Amino acid sequence: MIKKTFYIIFALFIFSIVYLNYFGVSTNKFNQNIEKKFRENYPGVNLNLNNVKVLLNISKLSIDLKTENPIIFSSKEEIKLKKVSTTYDLKSFFKKEFTIKNLLIDSKKNQIKKIIKLARSFKDSPQLLIIDKIIKSGNIEILTRLNFDENGKLLEDEYEILANINSLSIELFNKQKIDNISGNIKYTQSKIEINNLKYNYVDLELYSKNVFISQKNKQYFVKGDLDTNEGAIPESAAKFFLKNEFFKNIILSSQNNFSFNISKKFKISELKLVSKINLKKAEYEFNNSSIKKYIPDFKKKIIFSNQTININYEKKILFEGSGKFQIGEKKDDIRYNFEFDKKDTKFNIDFDIKEIPFKIGIINFLKNDDEIANLKITGERKNKELFLKKLNLEKNSDKIEFNDIVFSKDFQIKSFNKIDLQYLDSSKKKNDILVVQNNENNFLIQGSNFNLSKIIDQILFEDTNKAKLFDHKERSFKINFKKNNIDDEHHVLNLKGDFKMKGNDIYDLSLNSSFPNKDILSMSIKTKNDQKVTTFYSEQAKPFVKKYKFVKGFEGGKIDFYSVKENQVSKSQIKIFEFSLMELPALTKILTLASLQGIADILSGDGVGFDELEMNFNSKKNLMEIEELYAIGPAISILMDGYVQKDELVSLRGTLVPATTINKFVGSIPILGDILVGKKTGEGVFGVSFKLKGQPKDIKTSVNPIKTLTPRFITRTLEKIKRTN
Repeated sequence: MIKKTFYIIFALFIFSIVYLNYFGVSTNKFNQNIEKKFRENYPGVNLNLNNVKVLLNISKLSIDLKTENPIIFSSKEEIKLKKVSTTYDLKSFFKKEFTIKNLLIDSKKNQIKKIIKLARSFKDSPQLLIIDKIIKSGNIEILTRLNFDENGKLLEDEYEILANINSLSIELFNKQKIDNISGNIKYTQSKIEINNLKYNYVDLELYSKNVFISQKNKQYFVKGDLDTNEGAIPESAAKFFLKNEFFKNIILSSQNNFSFNISKKFKISELKLVSKINLKKAEYEFNNSSIKKYIPDFKKKIIFSNQTININYEKKILFEGSGKFQIGEKKDDIRYNFEFDKKDTKFNIDFDIKEIPFKIGIINFLKNDDEIANLKITGERKNKELFLKKLNLEKNSDKIEFNDIVFSKDFQIKSFNKIDLQYLDSSKKKNDILVVQNNENNFLIQGSNFNLSKIIDQILFEDTNKAKLFDHKERSFKINFKKNNIDDEHHVLNLKGDFKMKGNDIYDLSLNSSFPNKDILSMSIKTKNDQKVTTFYSEQAKPFVKKYKFVKGFEGGKIDFYSVKENQVSKSQIKIFEFSLMELPALTKILTLASLQGIADILSGDGVGFDELEMNFNSKKNLMEIEELYAIGPAISILMDGYVQKDELVSLRGTLVPATTINKFVGSIPILGDILVGKKTGEGVFGVSFKLKGQPKDIKTSVNPIKTLTPRFITRTLEKIKRTN
């Protein structure tokens, strides 16, 4: 009986052990003990447990305890958990040691702010305070595995925290926000691993597969990747990262790998970044009227497309790429690399220009649609100044080369070493010009052939005061050319001289040349006591007057110009001698309206000849005031005054008288008439007065016959007749 009872008890014992080992039992007898130990180790934090399930682990002589849906209370906050489990060491129990060896806490979804407050209640730190300040909202699920020593202290190198974050929003101290953060975090042995991280920064969606954070020499080492899928970049992100508002409609994808150290005060150091950007499209919009002068198709926009860009950052940024750029409807290729080092930038840019037409108007250079050109630019930006070491443009056998040009922060030339131009211009004229620096501020300009046509056009028709090409320094230039074209029909030989500049102002100049028939051409500028005197003389006026397109059939003539400029006001006089006009639209209209058809017919034949034209005028900015324009010839004489507001308004008035009328009038003057024109008779004095007024392209003309000449007209005519006789 005793033996049978023993076997039954032994069987029940074995059964109980097996049952406890595999199935366990639920009880609340351990709750108070666990909750008490928890409060002892973490004051201010309470653990509320439900029934605990007990499982016997016979192989390890321990009891596994597990409870579901417990709650942790800290201050007024509560953290809801899925389950808590631990291992209760039986040997330690009998030795009266701390019997809990590990603890697993699996939380439900809780607000991150509550978790941070709980962590601060365990062990507060400046880092946790900063994290608490920058985090605004978000949810987290945490799985925590903790291990304890025999005294119940947490083994800091033997714990693991797994977290799943979503809807996290933080605000940095510079007020920048990062929203919609989600991802998985693994924290173990002072190492953090973040997987499948997604977030929104300045409206840009960013992704990261892996980010690793480890502690190193009292700071943290961070390494990871960061990608963007192909898509449109929000304008707010473009403005933030590119620091301007010019780039728009950006479509790209990128792959980025980075690493850096971060101190406990969140100071970043030893940053390294490797990026590959596939730029599908980006529009660079800016309004620059100067570009239109060089690229006719430019419409305030350059489009970059199919660009592959590689960026490498380690103390300095290496930036290289290639792809297409588009102006108007035409596309061409571009290659580039930049090196950014603190405030300095080095760059190389290489353009293959096949489709896009462009021109350099001042030197009459043109690349047509069917021509191929290559442009290379090498330089650096240093101390807010731009250094172009080399700018080289090649087209067929044409070459345009600039060496060692230094620009100020206002993009004005401070110095340069050499300019070499060898090309066939749009008029099929050969050009070669070399500008070299003799010493610091002295230069030599020389060449065998150079077409001055466009430069003369610019002087005559454009406001050269707007061009601020050079900085404020004084410079001296010596000129020596064998041949210079003035237009398609005229050229001069042996143009020599020199000029001096201060900034962009030529204050001293002396040039001399001659036409092939030895006719003289000269120009001078002299400045004294803030007064600039300019003279120009040419024994051939036609190549200069014909630049004014409204003058048709100008022949012959000599031109003499004199001007004094002081306080931005120019007082000038121009004289043209012995010339004829085939057509002058306004004059033709006056003659027709005045019914002087005979003279009008002459204009359509051999032209109207003039002995002399003299014009006295004042100029200030865009306003030219004509004090007097007087022309006298065998057929007609004209006296006129008024003003011209450039591109806005023309207002002129004057008197036109046929030469026969003048002769009759002069012949009627006693004694003087006999001397000047002999005995003449005829009808009374007559002519026309006229007015020209309106916008330059829409000038209205009015004409009235007159029977009496003005004293001023009579005086000017008599003066002229006396001088000629």
